Amino acid sequence: MLEDFSLEALVYYLEAHPLITVLLVVMIVMILGSLLRKLIKIAVICGLLFLGSLYYTNIEASEDWRVRAEMVKGQAAVLGKEALKKGAELLQEGKKELDKQLEAR
Repeated sequence: MLEDFSLEALVYYLEAHPLITVLLVVMIVMILGSLLRKLIKIAVICGLLFLGSLYYTNIEASEDWRVRAEMVKGQAAVLGKEALKKGAELLQEGKKELDKQLEAR
């Protein structure tokens, strides 16, 4: 059956029956338009899902950022106090050394 099928025979048939040709072209255009609309709809849905997930992760990231900032702030305060104590000790030691050098003269 398909051995006798040729593209030339189909072209001759469509040339002989222009109404069927127009109907086939309209059907093909409708199918392609439907597919394009579905593709656009899927793209919009995917875009909205992407934006929603981005918004959700941004909220979680900003909360995490605040927690980390508080942790760093606390650590900086502790280290700053330790540095002040160490600096005061070094100043006292330097003062004692300076006093010893002044007494030796």
